Amino acid sequence: MNLWVKRLGLLFVVTLVLFACEEENTIGLPPEDDRGIFFAEIPLRDVISQVWVDDILADRSNRLIAGQHEDPELGTITSTAYADLNPTAGRNLIDPRDENMTYEFHSASMSLRIIDAFGDIENNPDVVFSLYQLADTVNGNITYDNSDFIELGEKIGESAFTYYADSLDLEFSASLGLDSTLFDGRGIYLYTADFELDQVFFQQIFERYRDALLDTTTFENTDLSRAFNDITKGIAVVAESGNTSLMFEGEDVRSRITIDYTENDGSRDTTRTFFMITNGSKAFNQISPNRNQGWTLEKFSPLTSFYTPVVLDDPNAYIQSGANLFMAIDFAPFRNFSDTATNATIQRAELFINSGPALQDRRFDTPPILNFNITSDEQLAAGEFSGTRDSRAFLGEMPIANRAFDGDSVNFTNIPTYLNQLILDRTPWDKVVIKGSIDSDISRIVIPKDSIFLRVFYSKAN
Repeated sequence: MNLWVKRLGLLFVVTLVLFACEEENTIGLPPEDDRGIFFAEIPLRDVISQVWVDDILADRSNRLIAGQHEDPELGTITSTAYADLNPTAGRNLIDPRDENMTYEFHSASMSLRIIDAFGDIENNPDVVFSLYQLADTVNGNITYDNSDFIELGEKIGESAFTYYADSLDLEFSASLGLDSTLFDGRGIYLYTADFELDQVFFQQIFERYRDALLDTTTFENTDLSRAFNDITKGIAVVAESGNTSLMFEGEDVRSRITIDYTENDGSRDTTRTFFMITNGSKAFNQISPNRNQGWTLEKFSPLTSFYTPVVLDDPNAYIQSGANLFMAIDFAPFRNFSDTATNATIQRAELFINSGPALQDRRFDTPPILNFNITSDEQLAAGEFSGTRDSRAFLGEMPIANRAFDGDSVNFTNIPTYLNQLILDRTPWDKVVIKGSIDSDISRIVIPKDSIFLRVFYSKAN
């Protein structure tokens, strides 16, 4: 299996296509066409900037990211995952009506399904993660971002294992000789990191929750969730060693804390099990760089103010999802072109954004989709860059365009009304901020500024 080819193309092209409604029959004609189609190429290198944002909220995806790795293009990237826990059983776990029944803890274990990896992912790297109880619960009334954290309490577990890249996204085949139950419904291997847990700690958790379930006077059914939160507090997954960051799927059936216990009715023991799972609505990832911890590479030292476009003295532009580092393109040159092309009718305009294979790196993944957000200097100064809607500019279209990466073909995104109105100077939104579409992610992409340019096809009136 070639995971590199499967997960990332070596070359991508984004094309934003403008169609002028007046001359649709000439669309696609080459510049040398005898009907008078002209061609201009507009470099954008000098109007490409970086925008760093500090307040993108956790997206509630229940993707947990933990680790630390060195990116040669972006520096040190660190992640810590915080999550609340939910029991999968309440009153049906224990019957408080039978006073002869007893319930005794047997053992506890934990696993998290791995869905992505960053940093050192080849040559079977060793990684160590610690599991901590939180000093306080994850507050469902707080909107967390990538700089937030909760104080750590007691260390309650550890996972030390060797990461095998070929196990990620491994598809079922009878020739593998593996039990089919080790694969999910899509036939993808359930690759997990298993944790050794503090058995005394989880015995106390079990006994306190058991006692709360038996105490029907103090804890009504509506109070059980509060009681459980007070008992468990939530967890944090923290990297201790290694140069690898892992993303875990918190909502997967294999991501859980398992507690086995025995139920005795006075005559015999019966083994029972219940699970604790992470709560996606009360989970977030602390990812740095962030407002509390800056960039470790000197080339990013000018990035000191959020929402302020900065043109770096660097041949490349960067997008890093987890650290909220985005790329911005100023379309002022596009407007200036219309001033020089007198009586021109724009037939087609293409924005090319090319990333060559030398800058793609399987160790750091690439955003599966780019998200285009229309904005302006004034809006950025107000601390915003998305959600802009102007009926004069978009005529009912959403001002956000997404483009999925596909290494096997050339892709393009259509936002014709926006570009048409921009050329005619009928909209103030002359910047596009480009980011990954998933905020709970630490993928990145590096793009040479020289590879970002406009191609404009136009005709002239007699």
